[in-house]
Amino acid sequence: MYVNEAMSVNVAVGTAKTSLEEISRLMWDNDCGAIPIVNSAHKPIGIVTDRDVAMAAMLNHRPLWELEASALLKDQRLCSCHQDEPLEDCLMKMEQNGVRRILVVGEDGRLNGIVSMGDIVAFTSQKTGNRKQKGVVAAANVIGMLKRVSGHHESESRPVTVV
Repeated sequence: MYVNEAMSVNVAVGTAKTSLEEISRLMWDNDCGAIPIVNSAHKPIGIVTDRDVAMAAMLNHRPLWELEASALLKDQRLCSCHQDEPLEDCLMKMEQNGVRRILVVGEDGRLNGIVSMGDIVAFTSQKTGNRKQKGVVAAANVIGMLKRVSGHHESESRPVTVV
């Protein structure tokens, strides 16, 4: 199975100048938790997640309409795959980069879609007998990736606030 068979293609996008309020509206209107950010050539330059929006609001103490997507992109490492890659390779890239969503680009580097863990889970299956079903991702691979990406991560000590 290939990425182009599992990816979402009708993807709402923003630009570096898009306010986080508008990014949030796009997430609400499109029932998604991430909005790719593209340049004028429709090439991805980053992605903004619902968690990014929440943390930006909390850390900046400013309304979302005053914050732009560009503020969240400066330290971001872009993770993408090609639509003609095997889905298993895409899953491996997601794990290596610690992401739950990956941007999909075509040969020209333009954004063609996005693959989320939900998309991959939809194509996950258990082995039947001694053979894996054709066109699906092994459940053990998906569960292993989810454990490694979604588990608690060791981080530098942060002060704990007790309310």
